[in-house]
Amino acid sequence: MKKRYLRIGDFKRNAFIVAAAACMGLTSCGDNSNTNNDWNSGETVAAPDGIITELTEEAPDQWKITDERTTTPGGSMAILKYNDGRVDTLQGLALENKMKDLATNQQTYNQGGFGLGSVLWWSGMGYMAGRMMSPRPGYYANPGVMNNTAAWRQNVQTYRQKATAPRSGRSGYFRGRSSGGGFGG
Repeated sequence: MKKRYLRIGDFKRNAFIVAAAACMGLTSCGDNSNTNNDWNSGETVAAPDGIITELTEEAPDQWKITDERTTTPGGSMAILKYNDGRVDTLQGLALENKMKDLATNQQTYNQGGFGLGSVLWWSGMGYMAGRMMSPRPGYYANPGVMNNTAAWRQNVQTYRQKATAPRSGRSGYFRGRSSGGGFGG
């Protein structure tokens, strides 16, 4: 006898259902005046380490990430090694301005290419500036360079999650009935 399996449905429908359920779980249905359910009230979130990204120009306006390593928080810098032998360092306000420019024009740098802006955007520096996606291996001189900062990227992700978690009371659809608001708020 042949076993019949239940059909779950198509992928698009299931993805929509999961997305809708996630949205309902993350939105609030009322005021959050009850603060006895604090999740992170006494927890401080330590800033992640900074990063030093070394980029080497292999041909005119063709860059590769040749080294990445962590440094103290606030000590981030980009070391640019030009094809003609010059070395330039972006740090402090100059680096901050460059990363702000990259973040506001990220569609340009998501397209690809190996120009300085694109490669810097896909480095650890870009991840620190707010890029959410994983790095692109093609921008690294070798896989080992990219793997040097895997733990650091995980620390940055954890920092982002803790820094954006609710601090005064739970929020969302499943926050419970402790506020006396009935079902969902």
